[in-house]
Amino acid sequence: MALSPSAPTLTLFCGLPGSGKTTLARRLEAAGDGIRIATDEWQAMIGVPHADSDFHESLQVVLYRHALTLLRAGVDVVLEDGLWTAAERRQKFADARACGARVRFHVFEVDHDTLWERLRRRNAAAAPGSAPLTEDDLRWAEGVFEPVTAMELALVHEYVRHTGGTGPADGAARSTR
Repeated sequence: MALSPSAPTLTLFCGLPGSGKTTLARRLEAAGDGIRIATDEWQAMIGVPHADSDFHESLQVVLYRHALTLLRAGVDVVLEDGLWTAAERRQKFADARACGARVRFHVFEVDHDTLWERLRRRNAAAAPGSAPLTEDDLRWAEGVFEPVTAMELALVHEYVRHTGGTGPADGAARSTR
């Protein structure tokens, strides 16, 4: 099914902590590319500690449902989740299609040393909405993370690979449809 030119866009991210997801999501929101939904920030605004993972997961589900409602209403959404597993990504792609939305996918492929240095700086800054992470936390996340496959990239309308640059998009956008 071909999408209309006015179809909304769901912008998704796949990357580990410190890879640049929040920085890019904020830039995209500021540029008018959609309503940004960031579970970590909502949780901090509500005043629930980031360590409360049960609350985090529940809030993430509620915010995701809201994102789908926005898409169905024709509103572009920038969903700031890490999407570490292939199953999560496939579900998000399928949900977007069911809402008649395009998928723009940002894939962050950043090496461990760069991630850890960024996380150390973020931890030191203690910015509101950011959870402090240890290097052990990062190693755990790296163990859970499933790299994006070419088959997954074929399921989206456009993707950009980011390799650690500091610009809004250090990779070139690729359209798959």
